[in-house]
Amino acid sequence: MSNKNRIIVAAAIVVAGAGKLTAQRMDAMPTDRMVRFGFGGGVVVPREGATVLSVKTGVQGQGFMLIQLPGGLPALRMNVDYAKMKFDRPTTAGAATTVSGDRKVLDGVAGIRLDLLPGPVRPYVLAGVGAFKMEDVVGATSFSDTNFGADGGVGVSFKLGRISGFFETRLQNVWTNKAGFVDTKTIQSFPVSFGLLF
Repeated sequence: MSNKNRIIVAAAIVVAGAGKLTAQRMDAMPTDRMVRFGFGGGVVVPREGATVLSVKTGVQGQGFMLIQLPGGLPALRMNVDYAKMKFDRPTTAGAATTVSGDRKVLDGVAGIRLDLLPGPVRPYVLAGVGAFKMEDVVGATSFSDTNFGADGGVGVSFKLGRISGFFETRLQNVWTNKAGFVDTKTIQSFPVSFGLLF
């Protein structure tokens, strides 16, 4: 074998070894830390329900703690979300005129996150249950109630050096008591979030 070929083979071995070490290092950090914290925000897209003529897309923010369980078990995720939406409500039953109002939602959800694939880009699924405090305000009139709800969705996380970014969408379903402005058995919304995981 000529010197040129030896150099090429040696360079290929070094590059392959460096690539393997880098991949192992990327897999080992930071996703394998036991406790991580995430913060994000975006829009929330409501669905039908709530005795309003139209509910407009709002804004939302979230913070969560992710606890990685040993043995390949799904991670535990503790979420706190806040969302604010604008809506138009008929002034009276069947009326063509409407009045604008605000809806605020504060919730705490405990659930799991299951990564579907290993590596620097990880698709995942979420599922959890919790309490949702909903407040509707129309003019000087307000109504507030706290109800049980479920939260589930899909997302993808991707490494950005020593931290990770994520994009996810969830479906939140709140079971109500047919009271006040919230006059339906369930209210559903889709939070769509971008954020960082430390």
